[in-house]
Amino acid sequence: MKIPILVSAILLFMSQVAACATEPRPPVRTVVQIGGPELVFATPVADIFPQLDGATATGVNGRVGNEAVFWGFRLQDNRTVNLIACAPLEGVDCEARLQAVCPAGGEELARINQPGLVREMHCRPVGMAHPGELYPNCDDRETNNSLVVGLSQCQ
Repeated sequence: MKIPILVSAILLFMSQVAACATEPRPPVRTVVQIGGPELVFATPVADIFPQLDGATATGVNGRVGNEAVFWGFRLQDNRTVNLIACAPLEGVDCEARLQAVCPAGGEELARINQPGLVREMHCRPVGMAHPGELYPNCDDRETNNSLVVGLSQCQ
């Protein structure tokens, strides 16, 4: 009698673990130090969005997942906005990443497609590290891609 109950409990546990593993996780917003937008775009940000002409960086920068980055700016009229760039790679939901920049919601002021530099890293779990390597066992590749670029104001 105890064996069928034990087997049932194990199967129930395994089905719950399998269900959790297959559900996609929402992208996570993290505020971290990243390079400025000049590392991504070949043109000044004011040429991409004229609203950013004369704007100053707030220093509140970060990423949503590995495919989207954002930079905070204070406009000349004292409003704070975020410039967001997302690489629409296979399996990447840029819409969700753009919305995740403002967790409490906000207003999207503009959105365009703009060429930009995308850095992809493909890392192997096992390998040899050589002296001076920042990311051992990783192939680093930069390509010019069309990016989804947005300007938003958070609440």
